[in-house]
Amino acid sequence: MTDTNTNRKLRVGVIGCGGISNSHLQQGLSKFEDIELAAFCDVIPERAEKHAAKYGGKAYDDASKMLENTRLDAAFIFIPPYAHTGPERACLAAGVPFEVEKPLGLNSDEMRKMAAEVEASGLITSAGFMTRYRKSINQVRELLQSDPAILLDGAWVGGPPLVKEGDYFANNPIGLWWPIKERSGGQFVEQVIHTVDLARYLVGEAAEVYAFAAKGFNKKLPNLIPQYDLEDAMVVSIRFESGAVGNIMSACCNGAHGGIFLNLWAAHHTVHLTGWGHDAKIYTQGEKEPATIQSEEEIFGVEDRAFLDAVRTGDRSRIKCTYADGVKTTQLALAANESVATGKPVKI
Repeated sequence: MTDTNTNRKLRVGVIGCGGISNSHLQQGLSKFEDIELAAFCDVIPERAEKHAAKYGGKAYDDASKMLENTRLDAAFIFIPPYAHTGPERACLAAGVPFEVEKPLGLNSDEMRKMAAEVEASGLITSAGFMTRYRKSINQVRELLQSDPAILLDGAWVGGPPLVKEGDYFANNPIGLWWPIKERSGGQFVEQVIHTVDLARYLVGEAAEVYAFAAKGFNKKLPNLIPQYDLEDAMVVSIRFESGAVGNIMSACCNGAHGGIFLNLWAAHHTVHLTGWGHDAKIYTQGEKEPATIQSEEEIFGVEDRAFLDAVRTGDRSRIKCTYADGVKTTQLALAANESVATGKPVKI
């Protein structure tokens, strides 16, 4: 690694050029004047070539080759759940700091080993739980330090993937893996993991989970995407180390009048977080009106900026979730899958 404590531009590589890469590139990476997008990699070469033509840099179809042949100061890993942890290990071998999108994998043992290697190396890392960077979440977290949460209730409800015009999953590459549990981990692991992460961030570590699932309802839909084999819904109960308890639900059904929410109750406060942006209403005992906090529009840029500033300066204090921390969230989500499969509570 070269010294990055200078005014020169950081050379950045992107591994994985699918849908989520566009959010990061458009909201942050392409706008940052202190970085150079030096390389793009995707197993489908045309995707990497398209990004390189638009943003500059070289195109590759293999992450190890990209890291061997292009000098980089940092890498961003935007790959499906089943594709971990090869690119992370390639970054580790090359000594290149990396930010990796959630979830961090589907194999707990592999992730645990990788986390130990990363920690031992001292490499700067960030896990892509961007909701931790929202003002609403951090104000709630500060409040709960002195008035701890007793009860948590959350959900992430979205429609089933359908073969129809305009359906996100049926008409984008994500549809090739998201509806298949072996490849995505299921909705709870791939999508609702954001709420799982907030449970850890706001309430603390989990001690035990017990989950139930519903299946077979969506199979009756005439236009369901053929490869769909996910649970239609899951209910996951969590007992936290603090003694608090919580419930997180996921569902592939009509979410038009529910969608995404997270509620927390403490001795003196009630918090309602709603929508993808997690806008907040905070009710304080004795006060008639709640405090309200609107969410930021371009949160990916906030997250990516914190990581890049850490790479440049060595100061990691603004990174809200390291690789090792992100592994803990992923393992908690995977424990819910284990509980569904075994029909028993799973200790964390």
